[in-house]
Amino acid sequence: MEHPNGKKMNIIGFSKYGKPTQLKKTSVAYPHGFDASHNIVIKVHASAINPVDKALLSGDLKMVRPVATFPHVICYDVAGVVEEADLEGKFTVGQPVFARLFGNAKDGKKTPWYRGAMAEYCVADTANAVAKPENLTFEEAASIPLVGMTALQVLKSSGLKQGGSIFISGGAGGVGTMAIQLAKHVFKASLVVTTASKGEKEELCKSLGADVVIDYKNTKFDDVYGNSNADKFDVCFDTTAESLKMAKIVKKGGQIVTIAGMPTLEEIRRIGGTAWILKLFMKRKEKRKEYKAAQSMKANWHYLFLSPSHEDLSTLAKHLESGAIKPVLDGVWDFQSEDAEGGWQGAFNRSFSGRAKGKCVVQIVS
Repeated sequence: MEHPNGKKMNIIGFSKYGKPTQLKKTSVAYPHGFDASHNIVIKVHASAINPVDKALLSGDLKMVRPVATFPHVICYDVAGVVEEADLEGKFTVGQPVFARLFGNAKDGKKTPWYRGAMAEYCVADTANAVAKPENLTFEEAASIPLVGMTALQVLKSSGLKQGGSIFISGGAGGVGTMAIQLAKHVFKASLVVTTASKGEKEELCKSLGADVVIDYKNTKFDDVYGNSNADKFDVCFDTTAESLKMAKIVKKGGQIVTIAGMPTLEEIRRIGGTAWILKLFMKRKEKRKEYKAAQSMKANWHYLFLSPSHEDLSTLAKHLESGAIKPVLDGVWDFQSEDAEGGWQGAFNRSFSGRAKGKCVVQIVS
C-alpha cells in the first residue's frame, strides 16, 4: 500500500509469523488512507515492548488478533508528538502524547497495516491517546499504556478496597510493578505481598510499595500463606499462570484475577473474538480447574484481557503527574543502532527473555 507521494518511513516488523529473528528493520509507506476524523499521526519518540508482542509475532494470537497484511509493524505502546491532528480537534500538531494502539478498527474490519508503533510514525485513535504528563520523558511515557491499564483494570474489577490485602505474583515484571504501586498508593491496600527473586528485583518491589516479597525460587507462596483465614488475601492478582495455587490463599468471598495462560472463551468473546473455532481451544470459565478450585473456597476466579479505555489512560496520566505511581524501565535501546546489545535487537532479546525489571523501551528519536 504505497503512499500517493511515495513517502516512506523506517519500521521494525515482520513479514511472516515466527521467531524473534523474523523481526527486521525495513522501509514502508508513511501512514495514509485512514479515517482522519478520529485518528492522529504521531511522530514516534519511543515505543515499548510487551510479552504479547512475542505472542503476536509467533502466531499464537492469529485466531484472535490476526495480522491483516504484511509486513506488520510490531509493538503498540507509544509516546511522541502529534504530526497530523484529528479533524475533530481533540489534539493539535506538536502536542506531546502517549497512546496504546489497539488492533481492531471501529467498523469491525481488519486492522490497517500501519497500526504498529515501532516505527518513525504511527496512527492512533484519539480514544486511545492522552496528553503526555510533563514530568515524564517520552521513554517513560511509552512504557505505561499496556501495563498501566492492565493493572488498573484488574484492580478495579477485583473490588480491592482501602485497607484490603492483595497478593500479586511476578512483582518485578511490567504489570507487576504497576500493580504494586496502584494497589498501595492509589487503592490504599494495607498489605501488598508479591513474588520476586532475591536481590535487585526484591528491592525494586519493596521500593514500589510491596510490604512483603517472597523469593519464589526458594519458597512456595502457598506454603507461607493460607494456613488460616487470617493470613489469606482479599484479592489475588496472577501475572505468572499460578492462579490455581492461589485458591489456597484467597479469602472466602475474595477474588482471583489472572492475565496469564489460556484465556476463557467468555473473555475472548468480550473483546470481540467470535470465531467458532475458538471453542475447540478454549474452555468456558465454569469448566476451568482454576475456577473450580476458587469456587471450592467460596471465592471467585476470572480471566481479564485489556480493553481500550480513554478514561483509564487519563487516570494513569493523573497518577503519574502527581507522583503516586512512576514508570519502571529496565532500559532504553537505540532504534537507529544495529548493535546486537545496545541496538533495537537488544531490547527485544531482553524483553522476550522474561528477565526484565519493568519495561524495555526503544528510543526512536534521540
